[in-house]
Amino acid sequence: VWKTYSFGIPLVSVSGVEHVKTLLKHEFQPEDDRGIGTFLLGAKNFGDLFGQEGILYEPDAEKHALLRKLVGAAMTPAAIAEAIPSIQDAANVQIEELLKTQGEVTEMEKVFSDFTLDVAWKQVLGLDLEESEIPRFRRAVQEWTVGVMNPMFILPFRIPGLMTITKTGRARQYLVSKVEEKLAYLDEHGPDSSTLSKLYFARDEGDGKTKLTRTQVIHNALLLIFAGTETSASTLTCASLFLALHPEVFQKIREEQKDIVIRYGEDLSAECLESCVYLDSVIKETLRIKPLESGELRKVDGSVEVDGKQIPKGWFALFNIKQTHVNDPATYQEDGSHMDIREGFQPERWLDETTKPQAWMPFGAGRRRCIGERLGMTEMKVFLSMLARKVDYDLVNKIGPDDPFLWKTNTVLARPLDGVKVRARAL
Repeated sequence: VWKTYSFGIPLVSVSGVEHVKTLLKHEFQPEDDRGIGTFLLGAKNFGDLFGQEGILYEPDAEKHALLRKLVGAAMTPAAIAEAIPSIQDAANVQIEELLKTQGEVTEMEKVFSDFTLDVAWKQVLGLDLEESEIPRFRRAVQEWTVGVMNPMFILPFRIPGLMTITKTGRARQYLVSKVEEKLAYLDEHGPDSSTLSKLYFARDEGDGKTKLTRTQVIHNALLLIFAGTETSASTLTCASLFLALHPEVFQKIREEQKDIVIRYGEDLSAECLESCVYLDSVIKETLRIKPLESGELRKVDGSVEVDGKQIPKGWFALFNIKQTHVNDPATYQEDGSHMDIREGFQPERWLDETTKPQAWMPFGAGRRRCIGERLGMTEMKVFLSMLARKVDYDLVNKIGPDDPFLWKTNTVLARPLDGVKVRARAL
């Protein structure tokens, strides 16, 4: 627990699973004068960017619980299982394109971004885009998401017309128009297998009537697109680098996939992915070393005590995901090697209870834990399964044992500076 200042605002960073739990147990408890609430940075403009009626920023406990229940209807194990064939199709399209470049330089970051963006329009929104419109959709999501890094959107005063004068705003308007088009289709034709359909037709089990408003559907659909594309694409990009640096790990994934194909066939399913134990450990290890660089911000509505230190009312608290992983007693090394992508990347640690990490929270914690976690993990498992079955590759930019790794600075999660340039070949 340590204090700093950001833009003149007192900010307390809280790390460690137990400390984070202590902090988050006061969510939605303003009545005990020790509550904490969400803080929408730059609410005047940033709220317009993502939508203030999404699950992420609902401050009322009962309303948030209802939102989570209704949005969660689209994220159940059964709902994700139904989406797996569509996700596998999207992965196969990108792998086929990757294999067409044999001998040429390909940027894996773009491959993974295109894959997650295709999942967004095909599965999450259930759109039927013409081939000519796919690049426009991909570009719109990318232009919208970069708004997260634009300081203009966190200014404390409203900027008139921001949603029309900026690329980010216009991109959001385009995405909203595509959601509205799909909702009009669902009104006429009824439910389908898309995630958006499940959001739209979800009903509270209590009364069988309560549902999301049209605006809530749109805002939560946008959040799912952002979370799915940014988190999954970044993690897959890092994983592709780690696998190139650790070919023995990639080989173990291939061997596991050979067994999976013998047992289940070529088509993936929920049962099949559940059996990908080693692949699961690879993804978890990637997220351990390269999670969200900071964490989520909370406003302290009433003084809170964490680890014997009081965080005063009116201050801000940040639960620090990266530092929590760094300090994990199960993996910690004084020289920091446990977080090094050469020395620290050891998927096997997840397969033994004596070495398994104890502090792992890449999807957040508490009642606001990422609701799209299951979808994100499924996307990553599906793509890496197909990649291991069909592709091998070599890094273009060779990295020596003493060469520093360079990372992009304008992304929400870590991404290698060169986008992981490779030359791919079919197995």
